Amino acid sequence: MKAILFILISMCIAPSLFAQRILGNWKGNIDINGAELPIVFHFTKDDSGNIAGKWDSPKQNANGLPFSAIHATGDSIDLEIKMIAGSYRGTFVNNDSISGIWNQNGHEMHLNFSRTTENDEPQGTVSVYPNEKEISITSAAGNKLYGTLLSKNKDQKIAIIVAGSGPTDRNGNSAISAPTNEYQLLAHSLDSQNIATFRYDKRGVAKSVVPNFKESDLVFDDYVKDAEDIFDYLHDTLGFKNIFFIGHSEGSLIALLASQKKKVAGYISVAGAGRPIDVILEEQLQKQPLTDSVKQQIPLIFNQLKEGKEVNDFPQILAQLFRKSIQPYMISWLKYSPEQEIKKLECPILILQGGCDIQVKVTDANNLHNGNKKSQLDIIPNMSHTLKNAGKDCVDENKTYTDGSMPIDPVLVSDIVKFIKKN
Repeated sequence: MKAILFILISMCIAPSLFAQRILGNWKGNIDINGAELPIVFHFTKDDSGNIAGKWDSPKQNANGLPFSAIHATGDSIDLEIKMIAGSYRGTFVNNDSISGIWNQNGHEMHLNFSRTTENDEPQGTVSVYPNEKEISITSAAGNKLYGTLLSKNKDQKIAIIVAGSGPTDRNGNSAISAPTNEYQLLAHSLDSQNIATFRYDKRGVAKSVVPNFKESDLVFDDYVKDAEDIFDYLHDTLGFKNIFFIGHSEGSLIALLASQKKKVAGYISVAGAGRPIDVILEEQLQKQPLTDSVKQQIPLIFNQLKEGKEVNDFPQILAQLFRKSIQPYMISWLKYSPEQEIKKLECPILILQGGCDIQVKVTDANNLHNGNKKSQLDIIPNMSHTLKNAGKDCVDENKTYTDGSMPIDPVLVSDIVKFIKKN
């Protein structure tokens, strides 16, 4: 009887001991191509005595992000983070350290944590400017979009910076790569030229995380509608009259479509695709070390998606690109041809493209320009996709993806400033 009683007591005590052990703040660093990306976990108890928590990516200014689930058993902890298609599994080495694996989009990275009492602040980013403040905008869909307004007054011309693809936040940083800070640097550069900006975390990203967010519920037009709602808030609520869109990469098309529906002072495309996304993706995939049989299936998959039909049978090696949950978004994206859509714009247009960009080609910029001959086109010879100067012969192209302290290309800033001040 005593033995049974001891076992029952042990079973009751174990979860309590674990809870005490995990409570507090934990800090670790993910190594991304030699650059460290800090991750901070915060664990507390909720009113029911269960373990609750939030996590931060300080360098990306993404703080207070939710876990989808927290599973604690014995000496291990499993965390689900659906907003970034990620998870973490760790094991206690001792009371002050955890060893584990960070998994994101199928990529595994070692990530160890140590207990910390620091008040961790974002590091390696440009300091906050006096006229810079965070505001939230409630979209028509009811979700809150958080962003940074950098403005001296409502009489300034203002540019809405629309981020590129993936989990890219208001500063140009992604939860799956080293911080590069290009949108933050651009905003600060424009501020020095008396041009206001609003940059924001896209729906489902960083602070604009949506409760119970499901990737399968998101379509491309949601991002366009969010951009329109931001325009309306800046114009109708805050009183800005001269509003421009600056769209980078995928954000170029989002900003283009929003500019069709709003009375913008001008539209600026930076490293924007000038061809349908299936053409670009297929071109990239055909260069990958895939078997001929896999490559032959790629156009068939895209054709089915373009018909609005989801694909059930695709090679496992392409599962990350064509996963079922992302297919509704791809179907909605594939219906747009940038070179056709830009023909519909009547506002002033500036098209900027880097000569050291390995993701988007000069061909794309030319296609956009040919789609609307009234547009202004400038190819910036040494600029990479992250808007940084990659040097002569693009020698520093890789560095532009890992060094957030690199300044953005001055030609980019000069071109944007001249365009905005002229229009």
